[in-house]
Parts: sequence; C-alpha cells; structure tokens
Amino acid sequence: MTTLISSTSAAPVRSAAVSGAPTEAPAPTAPPTKAEAAAIAKDRAQFTEFLVLLDDQGTRDTEKAFTMPVGDARREFVAKKLIANMVKTQTPLWKVLDGLQDSGHVSPMRGYKPLWIQNAIVVYGDETARTTMSSAAGVAQSIESATHVLDLPGEHVDQLGSISDAITGASDALADLPFDVAAKPRKVNLNKDPYWNLERVGVDKAAADGLTGKGIKVGVLDTGLDVEHPFLLGNYAGYDASTGQRSDTGSWYDADEANSPSPVDDGRHGTFVGGQIVGHYGGVQTGVAPDAELVAARGLGAHGGTDGMLLSAFQNMIAPRFPTPGVNPGTKRDVTAGPDIINNSWGSDDGNSISYQHALRNMDAMGIVNVFAAGNDGASGRGTVGSPGSNSHIITVAATDRKDKVASFSSRGPSPLPVEDGEPVPFIAAPGVDIKSTIPGGGIESGWQGTSMATPMITGILALADQAAVEETGYKFDTRAMKEVLKRAAQDVSLKGVDDNTGYGIPVLDDIRSIVREVAVDLQLAGAPT
Repeated sequence: MTTLISSTSAAPVRSAAVSGAPTEAPAPTAPPTKAEAAAIAKDRAQFTEFLVLLDDQGTRDTEKAFTMPVGDARREFVAKKLIANMVKTQTPLWKVLDGLQDSGHVSPMRGYKPLWIQNAIVVYGDETARTTMSSAAGVAQSIESATHVLDLPGEHVDQLGSISDAITGASDALADLPFDVAAKPRKVNLNKDPYWNLERVGVDKAAADGLTGKGIKVGVLDTGLDVEHPFLLGNYAGYDASTGQRSDTGSWYDADEANSPSPVDDGRHGTFVGGQIVGHYGGVQTGVAPDAELVAARGLGAHGGTDGMLLSAFQNMIAPRFPTPGVNPGTKRDVTAGPDIINNSWGSDDGNSISYQHALRNMDAMGIVNVFAAGNDGASGRGTVGSPGSNSHIITVAATDRKDKVASFSSRGPSPLPVEDGEPVPFIAAPGVDIKSTIPGGGIESGWQGTSMATPMITGILALADQAAVEETGYKFDTRAMKEVLKRAAQDVSLKGVDDNTGYGIPVLDDIRSIVREVAVDLQLAGAPT
C-alpha cells in the first residue's frame, strides 16, 4: 500500500512561497515590469544564498535501512525518519530566521527553504544572517560558495569573471568543459558506426537476453528535458501511450526561478543525456535502456544551479508532489513514486565540497542509486575529480574514447574526501567521446564528449541490471549491490588494474543477468536464488 507523506506540516508559513512545486500548473506569468525587475535585482544584490547544515543529520535513526530490501518500505522508513528529525531540530532555527527576516537580514522575496533530504536550510540572507546562523545552537556550519556558469564552445570567454547576471549564491555548474555542449551543430569526423558507444558495452547482447530497462524508473537531473522528442516521449513517465495524453504531475520539477509547469530544456544538455539512457524511435536506438521510464528535473538554469536549486530538485524528484483533495494546500509527497536511479551529469571543480554529502547518503539509504560525472578537469592531472562526484554513497564515472583510453579531459582521482573501503574515484568508466544522441526540437546530433556523456551510459547499464535483479530476485538493487555488479562486469582499461583514471574499467553486458544473480547470492540479498 502506498503511503503519502505530508509535506505541509514541516514547512513554516514564512517560507511557503519558496517551499516547492505548486498543486496545479500555474498560469503563464507576464514579464516583470521595470519596477519589479529593479526590485528583483536589488534583492539579489543584497542577499546571497547559503546553506545551513545542522549537526544532527538523523544518521543513527536511518542506519537500519541499509539492511532492508530495496522497495517502498525502505523508502518510507527513511523519509519519515528524516522529516521527523528536520521538524524536531529545525523548528527553533525557523524562529531565528523569521526574526532575521523581520529585521531585514533575510530576503523578503526568497526567504528560506527547509530541506529534509539532508537536514539543512537554504537561506537567502546577508552576512549578518549568515554569521548569526553559523553560531546558532544545533548548526554545524553555514556554507557559502561561488557561482558557476556554463561556458559554450566557440564563445569561450572567462564567463566566471563576470557574473553580474548570474544567480547569486552557492552553485554548481555542469561537469563539462566548453566542448561538451554545442551552441551550434558541429562538423565532426566519426567512424562508420556513430553509435559505437552502445556497441562497445554490448547493448545488443543484453537485449537478446531480454534486458531493456523495462519496469525501471530513471531520473535525469540536468538542464531539463524535451519530452516531446519522438525518441523520448514514449519513455516519459507522465505520458500515456494508450490515450496520447501527457501529465507532468510527479514526473517533472523545475527548480529554476522560471518555474516552468511543463518540461523544457533551454540548455540542450539534459535532452542529450536522456537520449543516451532511453532514446529510440523508428528502429534507431540512441539509448542503453530503451524501455526504462524517465522523470526529469531542471536543477541547472541559464546561469547554472545553486545548492538550493539542486537539493530542491533532488528532494522533489525522489518524493514528488501529487494533488490530494481536502488537504491544504492540496499536495502530498509520495516517496514511492520517485526514480530508482538518478543520472547527474553535472558538478563543480571543488572536490572538497560536502554540500551534498548527507543528501547522497540518505538517498543511498532509501535504495536510490545516484550516478555522477567525474568532471572534465583531467588535463590538470591527478586529484581533479569534482564534487559531488568525489563523495561516497554514489557511483562516479570517467570517460573513455574509441580506443579504450581515458579521455584527456576526464577528471582523475583520488578523491580528497573519505570513500567506502578505499574504492577508486572515479569508480567505473564508459565511452564519452564522439557520442550521438537527442537534442531539443526532435533532432539528433553527433560529436558530443565529456564525462557527462559517459555517465548516462552507466545509468542505462544500471537500469538493465535493475530489471535483471527484479526478475531474478523480486527486488531492485541498491548502490552497494550495483557497485559489485559493475566490478564483475568491468573490463580493465587504461592502466593495469584498478586505477585513478577509469576505476575498475568499462562494464560490458555479455552476461549481466548471471552476474546479477551471483551478486544477489554472494551478498545474501533478499530474494537471492538458492
């Protein structure tokens, strides 16, 4: 039985305007007047975004989840514990923030946003607010970081040097170097097989074994998604093929200030990534798992994404809101409706950042597998892996070329942060050079490259493995089990043995079903064959 967890009891009234998605799709709004635009500009100049992390993250309360089978009960157990801990520990801080807002130190327009995916509060305030919150009882630290924006090829200027137009506050850019997202179609010299990446991992062999990602839901947290693209529409969770109707409730969330009620992708990147995971149409296949379902969130807008945007996107993706008659304000979160696997082809170059550390651990506790790009700073050598890819409780991906060499741009380990059992970071590798996939407007484009392009390859492979897990055991796999599958399926590339360039190597799908079965037995997972 599905349990709906209320989101209304936790959010203080003061921040209701910024606390999440509306019950129903809002009507299109007119552009701001000159006076409104001036007020917005003044607010952004006066108040910056910072993240208040609390001491008590509820870790002890949710540790039991790691021993539970992956499924609805595990998700509900963790979510209830996290929400209860948020209310208990944040309530005194909301009163402090209300006072700071009344005295003009917290933005009257943006306020503050409580989070439960990790016990934190996103605050839009001035230095007085940040200093006050840093010393408040129960607060571990207040984190403020710089803004990052996306550079475009052919227009490579130091955009980080001039960010007056950018969203102010802590933010993370896409994980890619300037050549990763095309401003215009580029002429490329591909070999005969433009979909070599699919052939390299053996997608056809998995399909012959009945593995296409059926029954698995994948989230794309990126610049958005063109769900009307013919290669993607049939996979969008909100689309009903029998009626031809589409509903975006529970399948789309926009953390950008534009708050689009329907999926969009002005940045193109998310649509390309989505096509690598599921894309197919008319006998042409761009994706690894053509029968998996997609949900999407925009966590990166025209000026990048702030910590607040991205954490909100995580929270609303894993526990989407649905209208609930008779409940004020009319929405509840369903923690059983979120994705099984989330693709994150984004990051920052600060591998020491822990802004997402607790959220990633909590999603792992829920049984959700997060896949992250390692970053594209590899030209600078070792220790260049970015964040959140440098964190534990996730799977981080390096990029390789047609010759199985680590791509020159692919960020290298080791991670500057502690990781489980001395694992390599990046953990695994996949093709990420000369990739062909979907772009907004119904087109297909070649020549993209970056760890952003390697990451959805692994996400798609995990969707196939998850389908196999359900069919072989009755349960989906969590991050620990998925890592074991990837290790056993990997072919060593780059340096001999496990290394800081490509981790365990490139996984191939020749015998993925039997590997899944073996992992279930060896790890003594629920439903494992006897």
